Order: sequence, then structure tokens, then C-alpha cells
Amino acid sequence: MIDAFGGRLTNIICGGARLDPKMIEGFESFGISIFEGFGITECAPLTAVTPYYARKYGSVGPAVNCCTIRIEGDGSKTDDGFEQGEIQIKGDNVMLGYYKNEEATREAFTDDGWFRTGDIGYMDADGYVYITGRLKSVIVLENGKNVFPEEIEEYLGGLEEINECVVVGRHSASGDEVVLTAGVYPGLTRFAPEATDAQITEELRKKINAINRTLPAFKQVRAVEIRRTEFEKTTSRKIKRHLVV
Repeated sequence: MIDAFGGRLTNIICGGARLDPKMIEGFESFGISIFEGFGITECAPLTAVTPYYARKYGSVGPAVNCCTIRIEGDGSKTDDGFEQGEIQIKGDNVMLGYYKNEEATREAFTDDGWFRTGDIGYMDADGYVYITGRLKSVIVLENGKNVFPEEIEEYLGGLEEINECVVVGRHSASGDEVVLTAGVYPGLTRFAPEATDAQITEELRKKINAINRTLPAFKQVRAVEIRRTEFEKTTSRKIKRHLVV
């Protein structure tokens, strides 16, 4: 594999989306180290990066020297007890505002001057930042609990039978319950050519239920919707989630 990259590749720096830890481990088995970072155009652009001498799987690292990162909590906590909320940034690398757009600039900053990234995450005791989702993607259940669909999608994405998936909240027929629903573009070659949508859906339910048993009840996927075509994506190959919701 290293020869395929020219024979001298030892390190990769990755940003743009959270990486599956299994992917990182896979590259490591070939002797290639992956370092995750977190950047955003409005912050010119780097805000955090994993140091080569002290990596933590799943983290984008601590803040770089030119800025400070805080977590504006929403009341929720991770399984390890860390406060979870919006990732906000302050520093010399942060923009002054959007050109000729005062309204967007006001919305982008808190009253005390912190830039709102729109990303949800947490920070551990060592100052390492972990991204768990996007603020606009959070699914709020009827009991007030927040579900970050990106987390569930990462679990489902590990199934060989799933090519792409998006987790959304659908209201039940009565309207008094939010049902976590997985929209799935299945790996059709994993099923018999004559398999119907109903048969594929039933097989996927079995696989997803196995994952559900490892998750808290409020994070469990209760419905599956399949499609025969890929999800529509942005130019950066991210699924246009708003078209699914």
C-alpha cells in the first residue's frame, strides 16, 4: 500500500469530517499515521490539530496557539461525564465579520465575542476536542434528550450492507413521539439480485437491531427507509441532509 503512494508516505493530516477510528487503525497497520485537525474558513482556517507525539483516537486535538476553544454547554454530557455543547472559538485568527452582511455577522458571534462554529462536541480533561455532530442536525426527542445523528450513522456505516445512510427524526402517526429513522442506500450487491425492497429492509432491520442492542434506548434506530439511488451530495461529497429531513 505504501508503494502505491510513492513509497515514502508516513503521515496524513485529515480534516473536513470525523474519521472512523477503524479507518485510522487500518492505515496504522500499514505504518501510516493519521492526524486529525479541525478548521473553518472563518478562523483562517486551523483551530485545533492532533500533536504527533500525543495522539488520541477520535479527537481533533487541542486548540492551536493562536486561539482558544470553549464548549458552550447545552446541558448534555458524554458517557464519560464531559460537558457537551457548541464548539466556540476566540483568537487573532478569527474573522472580523462577513463582508457587507451585518446580520450574518451578528448571528455568527456570541454576545461576549466568541465565534459560533455550529459544531457540537466536547473537551476532555487534557483540552483535546472531540466533534460529535452539527448543531443544526441535532434531533431532539420528546423526552428532551438530544441525539447526534452523525454518531449513529458512524455505527451503521460499519455494516457491509450499507453504502450510505442518514439518520433523521420522524414524528410518529400520533405525533407525540419522535422516531429515529435510518435512510439507507444499501450495498445492493450484498443482496440477491431478485431481492425486493421489503426483503432488503427486513435484512437491514436485523443488522441494525444488533447495533441497537449496544446503544442506550434513546439512541436506537426504530425505522428503516431504503432507496435505490445515492443521496444527493454537495461538491465536497457531503450528503445534503436537509433534503432527507
